Amino acid sequence: MEHSDEWDTLVERISENSYGVHIEPNKISLKVEDAEEDWDAPDVVIRRAGEEWIQIDRPFARADKVDLRAVLTKVGSTGTIGGLVVVGEDIMLRHALLLADALEPDDDYDDAFQYERPLDGIVNAARLLGRQLAGHDDDF
Repeated sequence: MEHSDEWDTLVERISENSYGVHIEPNKISLKVEDAEEDWDAPDVVIRRAGEEWIQIDRPFARADKVDLRAVLTKVGSTGTIGGLVVVGEDIMLRHALLLADALEPDDDYDDAFQYERPLDGIVNAARLLGRQLAGHDDDF
């Protein structure tokens, strides 16, 4: 997949404004700290999905450790726009966004971009679901 100016700009913005950033050619991983808990929170990942899209993913539980019906019932109450997927053994929240839109200014907040709101939503919803349904998922 070719790099675009938009992808490079997104990488630069996230690198400048985020903690624990790890960059790969088509993927940005961000370390997430849940300071009030003693568990190792999984990274949130922003990856390219084709030339025009990005996906924001964060796992919150192992598929074999939670009640899937409870997960599906609870995920609707998070307010997070996006989807729920199983990748390997992990249950993840996912949000897709046009790369061009991700870099647009957020009219509601100064110095913020459109990718920031769904990124925060995915991080917070995964944190909440992990606590409520996976007991912080200490084995994660």
